[in-house]
Amino acid sequence: MSSSSSNSSTPRSKVDQSLEQLKKMMKEEDKDPWATDVTLKRFLKAREYDVEKAYKMYTKCIEWRRTNKIDEVLDNPPEKLEYYRKLVSHKNHGFDKQGRPIYTEIVGKIHYPTLLEYLTVDDLIDVHIWQLEENARLCKESSEKLGKEVYQSVSIVDLAGLSMHHRHGLSFIKACAKIDEAYYPETMGKLYIINAPRLFPFFWGICKAWVHPNTQKKIEVLSGKYEKVLKENIPAHFLPAEMGGKCTCGQFDSEGKKKPVSEESKSEKKSEKKSELKPEHYCVPIVDITEMKEQLKYRGDEYDSMSHTSLTVKAGQFEEVVCSGIDAEGTHFSWNFRTVAKNIEFSIICRPKGEAALRELKEKHEHEICPATDFRDEFKRGVEFDLLEKTKMDKHKGVFRVPAHCDLVFRFDNSYSW
Repeated sequence: MSSSSSNSSTPRSKVDQSLEQLKKMMKEEDKDPWATDVTLKRFLKAREYDVEKAYKMYTKCIEWRRTNKIDEVLDNPPEKLEYYRKLVSHKNHGFDKQGRPIYTEIVGKIHYPTLLEYLTVDDLIDVHIWQLEENARLCKESSEKLGKEVYQSVSIVDLAGLSMHHRHGLSFIKACAKIDEAYYPETMGKLYIINAPRLFPFFWGICKAWVHPNTQKKIEVLSGKYEKVLKENIPAHFLPAEMGGKCTCGQFDSEGKKKPVSEESKSEKKSEKKSELKPEHYCVPIVDITEMKEQLKYRGDEYDSMSHTSLTVKAGQFEEVVCSGIDAEGTHFSWNFRTVAKNIEFSIICRPKGEAALRELKEKHEHEICPATDFRDEFKRGVEFDLLEKTKMDKHKGVFRVPAHCDLVFRFDNSYSW
């Protein structure tokens, strides 16, 4: 959600004067082809036409764009974009009556425990930035077609299915709010929230603190009969049929051929009501994550991070999780974790419980990081050793089977981060 400043109109003379002042204030290194007059006006409006504040905001933004090569984002899509497309139901779908591009996302259908197994928060932010740049591209396309300034987009967020597991996405939402506020001011024209369940006030109570007060004015939570408002603001041919519009693009395949109707559908009475449309015929495709979840199966059981314990490692600190061995006969250790960022160093330390002579283990486990016999001398002397040396990683799973009594210490180190 992008930040905004004031919804009240500002006299054109003041806008033009502020723009001229801002241009005069800009140094040679501040200038950039991306910084069109329309773009500079966004920064001015975001800072209520305080030229100095707008200049400071703009220079921070242009530095960020250059450092992160934002101008190249659309030509070099994020590494995990395809994963995102397989796990999140979303689509850029047409333009509203003001010519603003529309982005629709079925947030209620997102299964964050699965999504965060494939993408870290850093990955999700990369996708978010890519989407913002795509929206900007569509705005430019609409401006050229309509012959007027179009620099804002519209979003429709469907919250049907929202549940407590969505709390795992809050850190991502907070990060997006910061990016939108700092680097994409005044780019959100409207946000429609539909199918908000009773749980919505709980989440909004948390997220509200991250959203600029004037941006909040652009967010409209629609009641059960949301179709009326959407139809008033979006042309029927751009509004998905499942949301009460007349667009039927979801009923055709990539070659423009009508999708086959199931025998079950043939037996039903024909109706234009969205409630009777089949998900596979929706304009905004409903993703099926069954296969993606299947790939997360581990040791014959479905791995779901919802059942795991969360651990917060503050900057400049480290945390250790000690897993005690069962007894002298040995222990089968297994682990599976992920981090929400890629800046944590992970290591494993093995602490033998006294001296021990290891016996050979005949079978090899597919996720075993190394055989215990590789550390025969350490166990014989009863001294601790590094099973896995410090490495930066966002996820790791493995097995260590040892026919001796020992503990494993899982260390998450963020001591170098301040």
